[in-house]
Amino acid sequence: MGSPLRALASLCLVLFWACPALAGMIQYCSDEPPFCVGVTLQQNSSTDAHDVYMTLTATPSETGGWTSVGFGSAMKDSLMFIIHAAAPDSDSLVTSVRTAEGHVMPTPLTEHTNNIQVLRTAVSETQYFAQFACYACDTWSPAEIDVQGNSSFIYAANTQQAFSSAGDGDANANNLQVHNHHGVLIGDLSAAWKAHEDDGIPEIQGTETIGFSHVPHHHGGDDDEALFSPVRVHGVIMTTAFMGLFFAGNLTIRLPLLRAFKYHWVIQLSASVLALGSALYMFLRASHLGTHKIIGLVVVCALIAQAAAGYKHHIDFVRIRRKTVFSLAHRWLGRSIFVAGTLNVGLGMYYRGWSTMGLLAWFVVWSAELVGFAYVVVHHQRRAMRESRGQPIVTRDSESEIFDIGDDLEDGEDVEGIPLMENGGKHEEK
Repeated sequence: MGSPLRALASLCLVLFWACPALAGMIQYCSDEPPFCVGVTLQQNSSTDAHDVYMTLTATPSETGGWTSVGFGSAMKDSLMFIIHAAAPDSDSLVTSVRTAEGHVMPTPLTEHTNNIQVLRTAVSETQYFAQFACYACDTWSPAEIDVQGNSSFIYAANTQQAFSSAGDGDANANNLQVHNHHGVLIGDLSAAWKAHEDDGIPEIQGTETIGFSHVPHHHGGDDDEALFSPVRVHGVIMTTAFMGLFFAGNLTIRLPLLRAFKYHWVIQLSASVLALGSALYMFLRASHLGTHKIIGLVVVCALIAQAAAGYKHHIDFVRIRRKTVFSLAHRWLGRSIFVAGTLNVGLGMYYRGWSTMGLLAWFVVWSAELVGFAYVVVHHQRRAMRESRGQPIVTRDSESEIFDIGDDLEDGEDVEGIPLMENGGKHEEK
């Protein structure tokens, strides 16, 4: 009987020494992306605040990639700890602590930098390793930290990005490509207290998850991955408006069609309503302004100005039969809006993490539209020059159409005494 008792006593002794280490840290491990994070708390030695110790490990891909874990439920106002190798096959690990104003490129932390310390780093072919100390973290962190209960954590990674050696030793020199993995965790920090103040920082314990729970992806705060999410619907509407309708509307006014102008303004009005409505909805629900949204705001404001210039151009042309400064403003605003709007479509695709092939497909379509539009403009100008010289022109159905907004009328009919179509009248150029 003595032997079993001795074995039981030995087991209790092992558990007695092992439990403080396990109880003094919470950890989460993921297979995709492959990383582990451990968090430990300790009372700050000089204040009522609390110090947070974070151990972060990641398995590098063939190109290296980067991994990030931070406090917060979304990128906005989060506190992110990021690691990656300085370059492929490098034995130097680059660390940075960043925050963000929204779902945009995170920027290096500029305040409270003295409260952050990198305790240890290591790089091998199979693992990146870093330990951080965040002193008095719960008092200044942009993300809320509840040291006695549950706190939100976010993680993100790009397993494909390869970093250049030009950024060695300088985390600020490296721009992160958009993540291809991300998620939200809940960590019980009440279970993360170090058992003894003098204890070291516990290492990652295997691949078990202790004190963390994973939040379903759709509950994350950055973006909604549902099939008909607002972001996806917005992308479809803007792509249709700028790369479909606006392109078609720009072409129709220059084609020899009987109803060229009516087709033009109906298409342009439809595209403008779609673009303005979608942009307004997204701005009302946005919590920050990034590059994509700023460009979008400029474009939709320019749309309103262009529509006003087009209407003024029409009124003046019906009255004096010649172009004015509003004609030039309408024309060049339209061209600028088309270029900026289609470029912003590509930028939105990039921010949404589209693949290289997807972005390449957008670029091919965008380039083809620019070349096609340029060809039609040049061809139209040549026809106009031949007309002005009195040279015979191939039959043109729109020869008598005036740039006017209204119903199609037969030749000779008037609206409020103003002839809208006159036989032999000159087609307005745009």
